Amino acid sequence: MSSLVDDICELLDSYNGRDKVVRLACYACKLYGCVQGEKAWQAAGSRLSSARLMLRLFDDIPMIRHTYNYGFGRHESTKIAAFLGVLANMVDQVFLPVEKACWLNEVGVLKLSTVTADRLEILSTALWAASLYISLIQTIRSIRHSWWSRDCLSADDACEARKNLDTRLMIQAVTAGKLCLDITHAVSCLPSGCLWGEKIGGTKVSAIATVSSVIGIALYFARKRLLK
Repeated sequence: MSSLVDDICELLDSYNGRDKVVRLACYACKLYGCVQGEKAWQAAGSRLSSARLMLRLFDDIPMIRHTYNYGFGRHESTKIAAFLGVLANMVDQVFLPVEKACWLNEVGVLKLSTVTADRLEILSTALWAASLYISLIQTIRSIRHSWWSRDCLSADDACEARKNLDTRLMIQAVTAGKLCLDITHAVSCLPSGCLWGEKIGGTKVSAIATVSSVIGIALYFARKRLLK
């Protein structure tokens, strides 16, 4: 029991961990509100979503540092991996100020026209979806590399090495599944006519996001316990 409480406290003590918990609470409230037709629960979910946005307003400097430290990905094993890493950083770097501009317009600090505001919202969602898609490609490449490494192990190799690779493959596969759910969620927020934008109902979107959030927390504990 003490170990479980310690793990939960450690999760909540970190920025990323707390964001995962708030995300789960956000979409769980929205899902319950949609299923039960309770506007108050949906409003609670929206407030929690706004809380996550407030915290992201201050992510610019850490993101700039990360992008600077990554550079052109010279430490990556292949040029494709480096290109994907640089591209992911560029997309995330642009996403933050665009999302900030949307929020400033929403609260009335910026006075943007309705057309401009709508375009910024679409751009923000498109960047979110693009970031997820790049992450999915990177994860699939990692799975392929892990499979290659596993096949290269001879029968004389330690069983522990094969076991560790199997664990990584399992976690990477689950991560890929989570990213597919997140991409489905992100694209569904795009306007009608953009792939399946607005074709998935609010209840289904909330369910998809809730499942993704549960998987995200499960992956956090799996990485913590299995990849030591």
